Amino acid sequence: MSYNFKPIEGDAQRWDNPVEPGVVLVNETEREKIEALFMGRKVVKADDEHLVLDNGTVVKAIGHDGGCTCSAGCYDLAVLNGVDNIITRVEFDYAPTGDDYYDDSPREKKKKKKKHPDDPEDKRTGYYRIFVFADNEKINLMQFDGSDGNGYYGTGFELLVREVN
Repeated sequence: MSYNFKPIEGDAQRWDNPVEPGVVLVNETEREKIEALFMGRKVVKADDEHLVLDNGTVVKAIGHDGGCTCSAGCYDLAVLNGVDNIITRVEFDYAPTGDDYYDDSPREKKKKKKKHPDDPEDKRTGYYRIFVFADNEKINLMQFDGSDGNGYYGTGFELLVREVN
């Protein structure tokens, strides 16, 4: 089945005042909704920020924008992949960081902190990753890299979702 791909206009900063009717916001805390969105589906198209599922659902992946010039609370979309086979499992790997991770005191060094998977020496960049399993293969469907900074400006990511009616 072929679907006409129409990008979702707008961003998550305006999610409470949607640009398009029928577009809903899902954020990183809503794991059950994210799992339900992808389970049993294929990703037939992936571009710079959109996924198109085999049922015509369009998903726009947006890293959280802290809205500050200091980059606190900003997470950028770093990975977005298609999936040729039916998704049978969804797994979440979240390791955000903030100013508390920058402390190099002996007390802080004793804490077990997760290091960034793409750069094991990087203790300052956090990440949010969604893995899917399809045909016995683990695929990094999407990844957002950034930092919470002082924690005031937020964290995570948002998905704008337009389902086919």
